[in-house]
Amino acid sequence: MEENQISSNLSKKEQTLLRLRKQEQDSLAFLKNLALIMIILTIIYVVDEITSNINLMRPYMIFDLFKVPNADANAPEYANAVSKMAVASIPTYLFMILLPFYKALSDKFGRKYFLIINMIGMGLGMLLCMTAPNYIWYLIGTVLYSFFTPNDLQVIYIMEVAPKEHRATYCSVSKGIALLSVSLIGVLRSIFYDPNDLTTWRRVFIVPVAMAFAVGIASYFLLKETPVFLRQRIEDLENEGTKTRAEEIKEKKEAKKESKGGIKESFHFMFSDPQVRSLILILTIFMCAVALTGYSAETMLAYGQSDANMNTFYVVEPIVYAIFAFFSGFLTDWLGRKKSGILFGLLALVGEVVFVLCAVFHASPIVLAVAQGLMYGGLWSFSDLLYIVVPSESVPTEIRASVVGLLQYTALSNMVVSIIVGVLYQYIGSRNIGLIQLIFFVPFMLLSVLYVQKHLRETKDVDLTEAGHSELTE
Repeated sequence: MEENQISSNLSKKEQTLLRLRKQEQDSLAFLKNLALIMIILTIIYVVDEITSNINLMRPYMIFDLFKVPNADANAPEYANAVSKMAVASIPTYLFMILLPFYKALSDKFGRKYFLIINMIGMGLGMLLCMTAPNYIWYLIGTVLYSFFTPNDLQVIYIMEVAPKEHRATYCSVSKGIALLSVSLIGVLRSIFYDPNDLTTWRRVFIVPVAMAFAVGIASYFLLKETPVFLRQRIEDLENEGTKTRAEEIKEKKEAKKESKGGIKESFHFMFSDPQVRSLILILTIFMCAVALTGYSAETMLAYGQSDANMNTFYVVEPIVYAIFAFFSGFLTDWLGRKKSGILFGLLALVGEVVFVLCAVFHASPIVLAVAQGLMYGGLWSFSDLLYIVVPSESVPTEIRASVVGLLQYTALSNMVVSIIVGVLYQYIGSRNIGLIQLIFFVPFMLLSVLYVQKHLRETKDVDLTEAGHSELTE
């Protein structure tokens, strides 16, 4: 009876291998159409970036749901609303603890299906925001789409299909094009938002919601799994055949003791590998710098920027950011990960200082847009390097998404700072929030750049099939 069971298991394994090999052949054939793949992934990136930046409409939601007199960002009602939202959002952050476990599932089941789930999740979150009858409902929608946007599985997908010598370039070109679409928020705002009818902020969400659902459904039919992921699955199954039945049973028992998606193995790797340990420290410091960069709208409104000027800013700023992001990958592949990271961090620092000072002295919206675009370009290019590119080139395929997901826990420093400042916002006020940004941003950003210079190792040209298994170049 045991022999029949073993035979049955072998037969099932052989069927699985046959299926995976067929998928690998299809995936490799699909890989020949790399231009088509990049178009699909760029469209996915478009939805991701629009969703990530849709919180630009937060001040107008507050004006509406909290009935702020004259839609005035300097009004005490506005400051009280921000503090109230900060307190109410504290329990929702617990939901983010699940993010690494969710992301780890893509190491088990593949990249494609979680790209689809991410798109649908973003659409649902924005739909909840759009239909929110109160700020609690709005916060739930925000937390939902914020859960799916940091996954950036489209970037891991690009990393696993692009030629190794051009990985960062492919990522940045895709992101640069996607970021241009963020200008759509400004265009939609100018079309739909009417300052005389505060409820019209909701209409800005209609197009992004429709895009998210449409792209999610289309991805099921258009995309295939990455060859890198399939090859890893095939090798794991083939290696099982070289073990005795007793060894297989023992390994299965040990596997059950681990957390889902290889979380235990990922944790062990993170704290035993010097490169990833350095990333944990750098990212924790860096996220303290990032915490208050989301108050640009409040800062500009507090210093008297008109509604027309805000429309101009929302259109121009993403274009500057997109142009920067488009070329950042070329720099990264040319200079290497470490040097380009230092450059990006310093540019973000300069951009933020210039933006806040120009806002205080009532500069034109074009100047503000250029400064903020450079700041975000440097900031998020730096972030992409630290959260995705360098970890992907430092971690084995079988735990790549898990480790990238677990690194999101470093954002807890961002959450703590954001909550504290949000609660104190009623005492800080919109006119002072820009200066508070600089107090946090400048020292933490400088410190994170210094740690990159001192502790991070270069990963340029690493073969992803060998990542994490061999010494990286200095």
